[in-house]
Amino acid sequence: MEKRLIVFSILISVSLALFSNSQSRSGDANPLDFYQLEIDLTREELQWVNNHRSIRVAGPKSFPPFYYYDGNNQPLGIASDYLKIIFDNLGITIEVQDNLLWPEVLEKTEQKDIDLIACSAKSSEREEYLLFTEPQLTFPLVIISRDDAPFIGGSDDLIGLKVALVEKNIITDWLVSDGIDVDAYTVKSPLEALESVSVGLSDAYIGNLATCSYLIGEQGLTNLKIAAPSGYGNYNLYMAVRDDWPELVSIINKGLIAISPEQRSGIRNRWLSIKYEYGLRFQDIILPIFIVILIAGVLFIIILRWNRRLQKEILVRKKVESELKEAFSDINTLEGLLPICAQCKKVRDDKGYWKQIEGYLEEHSDLLFSHSLCPACLKEAYGDKSWFKKKEDEK
Repeated sequence: MEKRLIVFSILISVSLALFSNSQSRSGDANPLDFYQLEIDLTREELQWVNNHRSIRVAGPKSFPPFYYYDGNNQPLGIASDYLKIIFDNLGITIEVQDNLLWPEVLEKTEQKDIDLIACSAKSSEREEYLLFTEPQLTFPLVIISRDDAPFIGGSDDLIGLKVALVEKNIITDWLVSDGIDVDAYTVKSPLEALESVSVGLSDAYIGNLATCSYLIGEQGLTNLKIAAPSGYGNYNLYMAVRDDWPELVSIINKGLIAISPEQRSGIRNRWLSIKYEYGLRFQDIILPIFIVILIAGVLFIIILRWNRRLQKEILVRKKVESELKEAFSDINTLEGLLPICAQCKKVRDDKGYWKQIEGYLEEHSDLLFSHSLCPACLKEAYGDKSWFKKKEDEK
């Protein structure tokens, strides 16, 4: 029975693993292979597209899985896929402005040398020279620390700690506005921030959950952990457009709406190791059931073993009781009628054999016997010549 339960638990575990792998593989297909969109543009927007067949696009240099560059300086990530889908359907060519640090991207966009930032957070300072689309992505901000770091429960616990901050990142402004005085350790990218925490150059980093999870997994930073929520809620990412092109903002918003939920899911699954899905998924239902079955199985095995041990103890106890009953039965036999020969004094046992009385008593009790002759038997056996007779006369 125990072997069956163990096999059953293993089968459930394997089934869940296979299901999880099949779910992961379902997102491996390139979503750009089925990206035909129906974007409903006005006459004015169509005219704007006809007049702007090429757009200069930049973004964070290293902000996976949202926007970053490969070894050939080609943009990759979720935001990059969204742009390709929308602009290919509009017939607009993307001129990638690569190899720029984030401060340079902001500066060139403000000077109108860059037309669109593929992935950006919104701030009052940036709104002075940028227009923002509807948020394309939303993920929570979390605090990352080392496994052996002291407890951090929120952003207030960062006061006085050395915190890695990406240059010109909006999080720096939020900390300052909230009066959270940290010892800033300035870095150029989220990866550099996480590495600084990993090697002890900084104590913590506030980052996007998806980006942190992606980089920790890709770079093998296994000594890092998610210490706590940041307290700043979700981190919304937008496409940012130069402020004199409001038509492009409207066009991109319509393009984002035209991307189906299935296409969005395919893009996210292509890049993310963690998935945010609405509604109940099969694994959300089966996992609690599996845990309950596993716990019940373990409890059943414990109870089964306990019952077996109890049965063994009962059998031992019954055996002892049986032996005691036999012993008492033998004693009762000695206390009852004892067949004895009147002449030779032998005793008849239960099987009908005649035994010497001392042998019978030794067999059925703890008595031991020593043999000698009484005076009468001594005289009968040896007459007046015995040594015992002489001793009697001397007295």
